[in-house]
Amino acid sequence: MAHRKYEDPKQQVLGFVKAKPQGRVIRLRPKRQESSTREDILSRGGIVAGPYGTKGFEHRHGTTLGPIHSEGARKLRSSEVSMKLAAHNPIKRQPITISHREDAHGAGAFWDHYTIRSTTGRSTEISHHQGVTPTLQAPGEQTKGRYKGELPGGRPDSDTHPGKGLLFIPGGNYGLDSETPRNREHVPEGSAAVRHGRRVSHEKELLKQAKLTGRPVLGICGGSWRVLESYGGSTRGVKPKTHQTRIMPYLTTKGVVAKVASEHGVQVQPGTMLSSVFKDDHQLTPDKVNTAHWAVAEEQRPGRLKGVTRIGPEKAPLLTVSARGGTPHDPPYLNKPGKVSKQSVEAFESRHGAPVMGIQWHPEAYGTGFPATQSQANKRLLTWMARAGDAYEARRDMTAEFSKWVGTKRLQPLHLARSRAFQVARKNAKL
Repeated sequence: MAHRKYEDPKQQVLGFVKAKPQGRVIRLRPKRQESSTREDILSRGGIVAGPYGTKGFEHRHGTTLGPIHSEGARKLRSSEVSMKLAAHNPIKRQPITISHREDAHGAGAFWDHYTIRSTTGRSTEISHHQGVTPTLQAPGEQTKGRYKGELPGGRPDSDTHPGKGLLFIPGGNYGLDSETPRNREHVPEGSAAVRHGRRVSHEKELLKQAKLTGRPVLGICGGSWRVLESYGGSTRGVKPKTHQTRIMPYLTTKGVVAKVASEHGVQVQPGTMLSSVFKDDHQLTPDKVNTAHWAVAEEQRPGRLKGVTRIGPEKAPLLTVSARGGTPHDPPYLNKPGKVSKQSVEAFESRHGAPVMGIQWHPEAYGTGFPATQSQANKRLLTWMARAGDAYEARRDMTAEFSKWVGTKRLQPLHLARSRAFQVARKNAKL
């Protein structure tokens, strides 16, 4: 035992002074130094080089020449484990949350919910501005020759909160303020400006929260511009009769989508999320999509979306082009910019994190009566994004469950008490 005293009281230098031992003193034997040679380590069953199971892993019985299991066996085992985990922890099927639009006496919102429900077989919810009372009205109530029936599944739940699952931003009648050149026909005035302002404010908040929480987002037509704007991007107008349609798709009296929209060519970029999901049952990608927009995402140069936020040492943009259009009038831009691609942007997507897509065409407008390649591919696109919304909510539930038990002294559920992974994570969370 030692006492802290001054070794030199005059200089006030601190030191330790050993006290006289009290009672019997037990002397410990010096610990034998173990050899760390390669042979000694192997004799004790230690690892000399390489992680277990890899080529070069040495042990007392010899050297492993390659992986213990073949690649096919590892994939099979991984699949078996995934199936067991999915069986014990099924991912809940979530609704699709649609940002509400007030145009056309609620007929526009009715179209959104009717077509999304019909295409995906899922329920939908409304997220709206606090100053709005959502109205959904069948288009036939205002226009002859249109659908007058009920919405499949009844009226959706509505609230000002962000909702659950995939966030769906639909199209609309107005463009971005940053559009070049600004199309005066699509600038809201009077009461329309008030309604549009409420919608813009609410969607900006929804997209901000989606970024912070890693929520999947799908924007279509004008909705894709709002997504693009949230990343710093802007749009450029295209020439008339290049990407516009004579008549917008609508629901007939029988509740099916009328085949009235014009179409233009589309080329999906390889290696993108879109290229992996925009396929029919035979893995074929449609070469045409419906035409219904007067502006497109603006490029600074081919492949580089103007204004989009960049990150990392290489300054890579957060969004990348995933599809381009093909028309007989290319390049289709109004006031043609500098060196840009002759084929305008038809879709873009996120490069990192949660799936975020913006597409110019209307995938929900391909129902029964359309070519199988188009209807199947567009349905698969919507379903894939909806499943991303399922995964998002599952992760949130897991995080909430984890947060509830981390750092508490209450009795943990048996399945958590037995989970080594949870206990390790819980311990790390306390550090």
